[in-house]
Amino acid sequence: MATARLRVVHRLVALPLAAVLAAACGGGMTGVTLPTPSPTPSPGGFGTVAGTAVAGATARSQSARPAGPTVRARALRGRPALVPDQLLVRFRAATPPAAANALHTQAGGGAVRTIPRIDFQVVKLQRGVAMAAALSAYRASPLVEYAEQDGYAYAFAMPTDPQYGSQAWHYGQINLPAAWDVTTGGAVIVAVLDTGLRFTHPEFSSGVTVPGYDFVSYAGNGDGDGQDPDPTDPGCPNVNPGELSHGTHVAGTVAARTNNAADGAGVNWGGVAATRIMPLRVLGQLLPADGGPECGVGTYSDIAQAIVYAADHGAKVINLSLGGGTSTVLNSAISYAVGLGVTIVAAAGNDGCGPIAYPASHSLVIAVGATGNTSPPDRASYSNCGPELDVMAPGGDGTFFVWSPSWSPTTGDVFAGFQGTSMATAHVAGVIALMISRGVTGPSNIQSVLQSTARDLGTNGFDTQTGWGLVRADLAIGAGTGPTRQCAFTGVVSGTTITRESPMAAVSSTGSFTISNAPTGVKSVFVWQDADGGGTVNTGDLYGRTDNVFIYNGQTTSTIVTVQTYGTGSQAGQPVLTVAPGGASSCP
Repeated sequence: MATARLRVVHRLVALPLAAVLAAACGGGMTGVTLPTPSPTPSPGGFGTVAGTAVAGATARSQSARPAGPTVRARALRGRPALVPDQLLVRFRAATPPAAANALHTQAGGGAVRTIPRIDFQVVKLQRGVAMAAALSAYRASPLVEYAEQDGYAYAFAMPTDPQYGSQAWHYGQINLPAAWDVTTGGAVIVAVLDTGLRFTHPEFSSGVTVPGYDFVSYAGNGDGDGQDPDPTDPGCPNVNPGELSHGTHVAGTVAARTNNAADGAGVNWGGVAATRIMPLRVLGQLLPADGGPECGVGTYSDIAQAIVYAADHGAKVINLSLGGGTSTVLNSAISYAVGLGVTIVAAAGNDGCGPIAYPASHSLVIAVGATGNTSPPDRASYSNCGPELDVMAPGGDGTFFVWSPSWSPTTGDVFAGFQGTSMATAHVAGVIALMISRGVTGPSNIQSVLQSTARDLGTNGFDTQTGWGLVRADLAIGAGTGPTRQCAFTGVVSGTTITRESPMAAVSSTGSFTISNAPTGVKSVFVWQDADGGGTVNTGDLYGRTDNVFIYNGQTTSTIVTVQTYGTGSQAGQPVLTVAPGGASSCP
């Protein structure tokens, strides 16, 4: 069968138009058909069309499994903040190694390693040496630029378990299925700095990961193996063998293997040539002798080293579902990574509207709070608040959990439900990877797009309870410039030709649009998002059309356009519609 081609002819209106668009013929969506008004619109002149684009239903499998293990959000309050015998020292440039070693001896410490790129030395104190005395010795030396006690960071969650039906509430809340209609991810690496990953889980079979690293070095974790290239999560055998893998759960939300007849889906559909996880183990056990027992604890020195590694090895997104107190060494690592174009997203914390945890509170980091499954969505009871909060995403609350793969020494591979801002953060890291695959890039731009396309919650505009609002995956991936943005315009259809007669108007984060300088008469209103930027309405594009809209001279006409993926629903089986030569015009 010959492929149908739509020629798009342009008429000059108030502004010069030089673009070419494709649109559906016979069998396309008609949206809302307005009744014929009286009197009939007068010919000539221009009016305004104010409308709303609404998503059409897309059928998806929602089969659920019996519930599995679950974990509720954990707070920082009351947990050890500082590593008792470890500090971080940065010497001034050109300090002779012999002089640095002499100062270590004087202070009662010894350098165990240097964090590359940011030049901090991790210093272990000898038994019996007081931390206060050692810090004083380093800070008093003219050789030292900065010295601080190393700190602990904690995973922001605890565990639960079934398949996509169980995930539907949290993925649906951020309109992820509509985003999947456009993209399921591209060749983007997301570094997950966490407890490690269980590679035996079927959701992480070949093609989902790139090589990672185990940075856990603190002797108090009980591993006894130091840093090595194997980021496998060993569990928490000395403290709680039933503790479910936090890192595996977070990584699964970002990019679990999808459509593989096992468990559920990732925000990105992990697999060959798509989004990959770089597992970097930075959290382990904290034994009783060192302030524990705790699972999911790491030092800032290890986390800083992992951030530098991720930035140097191709990661474009870093997920930090962890937090603790502020740290100069981590500030340096964050600045280094962001300077290389890496977007960092971190959990706001689970202390019940306590201040935003660090590093989420850092100005270069996107801070994510959690929502529960309420209607309308609202801040989860445990989620932290504050002026540094950027956006919200599903984290679970009450009886609702975020479902993703996990593992423990006692349960083996499971599909578990967790609650916490850790889980919310993983959703946002995944959405950012989708955005990058669609050409929305740059840390500051990505942060701005997430904020501007978010669904406003609470009071109008920004507020400290919910930041800029709930992430909208479908709008964020279409918020770039040019053809990747969702736009509306008016025109007429004749056979296989659409004649665009108005300027293109961007569709806002709420779905609203206003088309100015629309010629009067009986017209069609189109909404289109060109998923691949090819200037063609084809499978995967978001497209909708409402016919018989009457536009009056000097007046505003309201309408609704139902938008869904071209090639699905009522448009299933339609041929690819190819634009006539000339290219497609960009959204503003």
